[in-house]
Amino acid sequence: MRVTRRSVRTAAVATGAAAALLLPAAGAAFAAEAPAPGETAATAGDQSVFWRNVDLADGSLAKVHQDGPGRFSADIYAGGSLIDTLVSKGGKPAYGENNGLHVVLRPDGTVSSWPDKAPAPEPAPKPAPEPAPTKVVKLPDGHIATFFAGKDGRPYVTLSVPGGASRTYDFHGTLVSQHR
Repeated sequence: MRVTRRSVRTAAVATGAAAALLLPAAGAAFAAEAPAPGETAATAGDQSVFWRNVDLADGSLAKVHQDGPGRFSADIYAGGSLIDTLVSKGGKPAYGENNGLHVVLRPDGTVSSWPDKAPAPEPAPKPAPEPAPTKVVKLPDGHIATFFAGKDGRPYVTLSVPGGASRTYDFHGTLVSQHR
C-alpha cells in the first residue's frame, strides 16, 4: 500500500478538527472543578472541602469538611454508617447526641466529644485480713503478748495492756524476729 501526500494531509486535517472540537469540552470539564479567579476552593459554590478526621470518645469517627468561610460540617460515622451530620454556621457551634455520645462542632472546625456517663470506677481493693493469732500469753507485769505467723515467714509478737473497764487493749509495740 502506498501512502500519498494527500492521504497524510487528510488524516492531519481530520485529527486537528477532532482535537479542536473536543478541546473546549475537556477544558470546560476542568474549568468546572477549579474555583473562579479571586475565589478559594472552600468558597466555590456549594463545594465542601475535606478538612480532617476526628476520633470521637466512643470510637466513632467525625469527618470534618469546610463548606465556606466560618462554616464547617461534620459527618458522624459509627460502624461504617452515617449517623448524623452537624453544621456549624454563623459563628455558632453545632451540638449532637446519639446513644449517650455528645458531640460539639465549633465554628473554627474543632470537634469535642464525651460519653453521657463516666465509666464506673473499679472497686477499691480490700485490705488484707489481719492474720489470726497463733497464741496469746498474759505476762506477769500485765501486758498481753499475742503471737502471729508473719506473711514473709517471720513470726512477730504484739504487746498491749488491758484498758480497764472498757475491756479494750492499748497497743504498745511489735517485736519482729530477725533470725530464727
